[in-house]
Amino acid sequence: MPAPSETTTTQRPLDADAFARYAVRDPLEIARLLKALVEKRLLLTAFIDGGESFITLTLAVTDDGAVIVDACPDEIGNAKAGSAARLVCTTRLDNVKLQFALETPARIDYAGRPALRAALPESIIRLQRREFYRLPTPQTEPLVCVITHVPENGRRQEVLVRIVDISGGGLAVLVPPRELPFEPGTEYSQCSLRLPDGNPLPVSLKVRNLFEVEKANGVKVLRAGCEFMGLSNPATARIQRYMFKLERDRRMREEH
Repeated sequence: MPAPSETTTTQRPLDADAFARYAVRDPLEIARLLKALVEKRLLLTAFIDGGESFITLTLAVTDDGAVIVDACPDEIGNAKAGSAARLVCTTRLDNVKLQFALETPARIDYAGRPALRAALPESIIRLQRREFYRLPTPQTEPLVCVITHVPENGRRQEVLVRIVDISGGGLAVLVPPRELPFEPGTEYSQCSLRLPDGNPLPVSLKVRNLFEVEKANGVKVLRAGCEFMGLSNPATARIQRYMFKLERDRRMREEH
């Protein structure tokens, strides 16, 4: 593995404060993500106090709440890492960028080799791209959203729309034929996203685009791409948990 270097990677760590809304904070979820890094033997880029960097591996997640990563192969670099205030680690898991900080790592021997040990991070930034990576929703368990609309006549109506894909930044829905006016720029502030893992999630949507899609049977349907507006951190985390489960279930089906 390369010794510490300013050129080990051209991509610097994300600003943790700027991306706080995409942080996973549940300790069980954090441990599960780190264990996935161990199982898949994914390489990490570790930045020493935000400066020099080296490539490492997550070796273990211990029962007493610690994470162990491989030491830097260069002794000078290893000394720097072992006396650092923090290591900021970045990697990708299933096409999702992960970033976390290991506070005050300590030099240890692990399985007969030099390593670094730190407490489990308090959070892990999990960022999917396009800004967000979009996932199609399962046809067997359709995901729906109820949009509350009050037209000019004042008669409140609730319209259920089918969600065809979802991301951390928005979703695409099948446009109902007549019930709702879907035009770019239209905002719906009273929406209820019905995720399968709990109570309906209140969200606000803004229509960004419309596009026609031809289904396999030749029928043409209209889709609307909608952006989440003012999504709270807990709501973002819940949507990301749902997406992570979708991706995990898809991979399990492919493997079997």
